[in-house]
Amino acid sequence: MAMENSQGTFSLDRHIESIPALETSRMRLFLVLQDEDADLERVECVISSDPAMAAKVVKLANSPFYRHANQFLGIHQSLLTIGLDMVKCITLSMAVMDTLRCESRYAKSLWSHSYATALIALSLGRGKAEKDCLFTGALLHDLGKMVFLSRAPETYIPLVAFEGSWPDSDLERDVFSVDHTLLGESVARSWHFPEEIVRIIRDHHSPKDLNSAIVYLINHVICRYEKGETEALAPDSRTIRSYLGDMYKDLVNTILQRYKMNNVIVENLF
Repeated sequence: MAMENSQGTFSLDRHIESIPALETSRMRLFLVLQDEDADLERVECVISSDPAMAAKVVKLANSPFYRHANQFLGIHQSLLTIGLDMVKCITLSMAVMDTLRCESRYAKSLWSHSYATALIALSLGRGKAEKDCLFTGALLHDLGKMVFLSRAPETYIPLVAFEGSWPDSDLERDVFSVDHTLLGESVARSWHFPEEIVRIIRDHHSPKDLNSAIVYLINHVICRYEKGETEALAPDSRTIRSYLGDMYKDLVNTILQRYKMNNVIVENLF
């Protein structure tokens, strides 16, 4: 798995191997939050010991979207206000951000898209197990792009700038001999994410099961809308129809409505 740049050829595999394990304390909190009976006091204790995470939780809870009074909310009330699902979103994203340490301005755009996709996927899940799977897979569906930005910015960023949007998988393969779906799969496996999460990351452009089909549809609608392509947002896809049924086009309107509503939340996550 190699690529060319102005400094010569280097192995992308070597760069994957150099990526450290996910930030430990935040991943411990993420695993606690996966528990249906997660104890709020324990969560509050862990978050209070992490100033960066506590600041983000409090900032979001005190944003115009959540505030209904002039009273400033502390950490306890902030957790009650935004809910543990949102805390889980913040926890996992900060763990990945701190591990990859990507400072590119494009990273914010990528995370905004990932947050939006994850919040919608969470809302479409049925039951806790499915919600957790869809949420985590959707939040990390573009993990490969994050790795490209972190490990090959001098090559990947010009592609984004030249295209005026994220390069498609064909262009990624031409330049890197791998696209972001397979790169994301490799990194997710190295971080020991469950197989159902890995499959969503790998298959979110070519669905092979119900969960990857849901994330594919959310990602497709959001990407089209972000580009200003507001007509014909529903893909004409036999594959999607086979997993989601003939009513999948009606789901597009739900996705779009929730995307617009959640935008205010996402803006306050930065």
